[in-house]
Amino acid sequence: MSVNRRLLTASVSSLLVEIGFDAAENQALETLVEMIQSFIREVGIGCRTYAEVAGRTETMVADVILALVNMGFNPNGIEAHARRPNHSMLPAPIPSSQPKQLSILQAGIKKDHPMHIPTNLPPFPDPHAYIRTPTHKQPVTEYEAIREKAACQKRDLERALVKFVAKTGETDSL
Repeated sequence: MSVNRRLLTASVSSLLVEIGFDAAENQALETLVEMIQSFIREVGIGCRTYAEVAGRTETMVADVILALVNMGFNPNGIEAHARRPNHSMLPAPIPSSQPKQLSILQAGIKKDHPMHIPTNLPPFPDPHAYIRTPTHKQPVTEYEAIREKAACQKRDLERALVKFVAKTGETDSL
């Protein structure tokens, strides 16, 4: 079970205890969690849609309100629910394992900024990325290699032309 799913299960359980339930069957709890997860997903999709229609990449509170209204929910009930007197607080989640430090491969020695570049700019990338990185194969400039390649191309062209004429030309049957 993912961390998000466990947090959602804990939240639903906390709400059930708050409204007076002492216990809940696993199947009923999973059904409620699935419903809440689906609801959150639909609100998120609606928010993203409203933000995209408005030409934005990030959602705003207005997008959330519009998504809730579009789904048939009254957004005023959320504020009343948040201000209820006896709401329970969930403890902060404990990370299951320490995040691993990634070893970053580095090729070459990083250079410091020259004097004319402000220090607040990010450092240069690894030198292999920008110091003489060939983008194409260098052309052959030797005379003998060029003559040999031209002769091969001429032979290939003649063969292709002979095959083409043989396939498309008129044939006389004997």
